[in-house]
Amino acid sequence: MHARFRVIETTTLDDGSKRYRVVDLVEGGSASKYGVYKIRAEADAICSLLNAEHPRQNGVSLASASS
Repeated sequence: MHARFRVIETTTLDDGSKRYRVVDLVEGGSASKYGVYKIRAEADAICSLLNAEHPRQNGVSLASASS
């Protein structure tokens, strides 16, 4: 099973600096919803916390997929 939340790296247009955002792969929405971080370790910590609180759920069960 894959994690629901993931950290993505973005680059600002004005000065080329890196920023890290936590995105929800299930619900989508704004890439800034869970914050914008300058330090990757901070974004990774939030991402791990969110993945622990909200595990990804499969949309199709194995029983219905084999029918």
